[in-house]
Amino acid sequence: MSPLLEALIANNLPLNMAGVLGLGLIGLAAARLSHQHRSKGGTVMTWGAICLLLARMYVVSAPHFENLAFFEAIGPVGIAATIALPPLLLSVGLAAVVWGLWAHERLMRNERR
Repeated sequence: MSPLLEALIANNLPLNMAGVLGLGLIGLAAARLSHQHRSKGGTVMTWGAICLLLARMYVVSAPHFENLAFFEAIGPVGIAATIALPPLLLSVGLAAVVWGLWAHERLMRNERR
């Protein structure tokens, strides 16, 4: 197998690219939804997708810049933030996407009546 293909497979680049592209598409769809229907639920979904995208990009890029010198420079509070940030962004992002879907569905149901 070629070294380039081995590096791509070993570093999960295709999966990471697919994850980032998928979250970007979710964000674009939610932004279009909020603009098209003037839906606050679409806006909440957009913010949730942005949080999920930021968390995904952080998880993908963290191994490239986090080293011992980096941790010494940011101190214990920064280390705690780097540990807490991805789960916080993922939790808030998922909650916002679900809440936005619920709010938009409720808006659409009320408009049909």
